[in-house]
Amino acid sequence: MRFDIFALVGLAGLVGCGSPGDGRVVGGGAGATSIAVPRPSFTLTDTDGKPFDFRARTAGRLTFLMFGYTRCPDVCPVQMANLVTALHQVPPGDRMGIDVIFVSVDPDRDSLPVLRKWLDSFDQSVIGLTGSRAALDSAQRAVGFAPAVVQPAAAGAPDAVEVLHAAPVIAFTADDTAHVMFPFGTRQADWERDIPALLQKGSRVQPPGGTAGVAGGGAGGIAFSRVYFVAPAGDTPAAVFLVAHNTGAQPDTIVALDAGDLGPASVHMTMTDERAGTTMMHSVGGVAILAGGTLRFAPGGYHGMVGPLRRRVVRGDRVQLVIRLARAGAVAVSAVVISYSDVDTATAAR
Repeated sequence: MRFDIFALVGLAGLVGCGSPGDGRVVGGGAGATSIAVPRPSFTLTDTDGKPFDFRARTAGRLTFLMFGYTRCPDVCPVQMANLVTALHQVPPGDRMGIDVIFVSVDPDRDSLPVLRKWLDSFDQSVIGLTGSRAALDSAQRAVGFAPAVVQPAAAGAPDAVEVLHAAPVIAFTADDTAHVMFPFGTRQADWERDIPALLQKGSRVQPPGGTAGVAGGGAGGIAFSRVYFVAPAGDTPAAVFLVAHNTGAQPDTIVALDAGDLGPASVHMTMTDERAGTTMMHSVGGVAILAGGTLRFAPGGYHGMVGPLRRRVVRGDRVQLVIRLARAGAVAVSAVVISYSDVDTATAAR
């Protein structure tokens, strides 16, 4: 017989008291609890089999951290589904600055492929982590949770496992502190109400969807926004998408893209013959930005290409690019790394 026990323990020293008017990040209507937990440093293994340094990889980002296991029949999947469904309502530019991290406390049964398959049933962007029991215990203690207890299964009954673990979702904001945690039972409407406030807490000046670099030119300038660097699928080149705004009275031209130590970069255009049903991509020497106009790099049109990459990038990283313009010169921009599953919403016209 299998049963699950969910407990919130070890948080006595972390929970803060006070009224909704005393500076709380979110209201307590859904049972959200005010806490004060610095973003911890622990390293586990992600579903690609690579080390994942929690603090280094999530620093400065809104990060939802949850502990659980894939064979949980109700609490873990309901909690995950409610959070992910609410995140689907967040504007793409904001969503790119949010991480959802699920740590399996059942490493014997949750192999990396099993964990990845379970997470993909909710959203492919969810980061899955696991590790040795010692490493998992350390990670849970780092946020004030008592380590999960997983009783061995009886012979011939792999599902007859008793699991005790802390169920809340901890929300670390851009100031690298968790000010609130959400209990099981948090509804989708609760998440949708509170996520905007969490995004604002400790937010940086630069938007999570890509830094706008500005170059002076003529009576105005060129501004870049929504700059995305798409992590390649396998050993293929990476793609770069962006939006360029010309607020000046003179046209300008993008003549080159520089990705520094990431690898050689170039600008390309994809052309489609709708009658023949074929597409062809070729490099271009320049892309014009009309005076007072807007230029979009998007799938099926203009885009940057970087590769072969000289170092690995992962979703959520930031990379530095330089866009060279005929009139305005070199413009440095910061691009957020996204996955191909993010491209549709990230590059949608709005």
